[in-house]
Amino acid sequence: MPFVKPPVRYTGTPTRRPLRRGTCLWRVHSQARSPRSFKSSAADPLFGGARFDATNTDLYAYFYAALDENTAIAETLLRDLEPDEEGMRAIPRKLVTGRALSGLTLTKDLELVSLVTGQDLGSIGQDGWLINAPAREYPQTRAWAHWLRAQATWAQGFVWSSARDQGSLAVVLFGDRCAAGFGPDYARVLLHEVPELAVVLDDKDGAVWLNRLLEPYRAAISPP
Repeated sequence: MPFVKPPVRYTGTPTRRPLRRGTCLWRVHSQARSPRSFKSSAADPLFGGARFDATNTDLYAYFYAALDENTAIAETLLRDLEPDEEGMRAIPRKLVTGRALSGLTLTKDLELVSLVTGQDLGSIGQDGWLINAPAREYPQTRAWAHWLRAQATWAQGFVWSSARDQGSLAVVLFGDRCAAGFGPDYARVLLHEVPELAVVLDDKDGAVWLNRLLEPYRAAISPP
């Protein structure tokens, strides 16, 4: 399915899923940026970028997060890592340089398109490819995301099952839709930073913390 275009004569209804006030959103981010910050740069239409990024054909700020800390780490650090002969995966230190994990509390209810179940995906004429496609096919998943935003003009984001932490959920929020509902300072209005949940990932304590979390995934990182 990766090269099948979105349906031209779509008459279905995307599945709604609320994201409730009080939910904790976890994300890995640059220590130089606020954990609340939405990314505003457009991805190249054909190269790089992530699964549901904006491009110049559909410009919006976007914010990726997960509903638990394990998933935020897995989505960020366990991409494209090959296991060794013992089934272990070694995480390069460059992936954590200058980065931190933060937990933020959602202060308002949001309405998302659900891409979690087979029925959710079937309702838009898709299947598991959309949420599991490898990075080389992200230009196609971005095209689907832009089409889906046009069908679900009420949606303030998407929620889906993580490809790297099966059974757990990842989300993307759309800045334009959040601004429409909560004003130009939507990031500050929507997301309450919880400093005691923050973990610096690139120091010795961060390596100890990461290795404890990553042990069940058979992955590890060397200390600095």
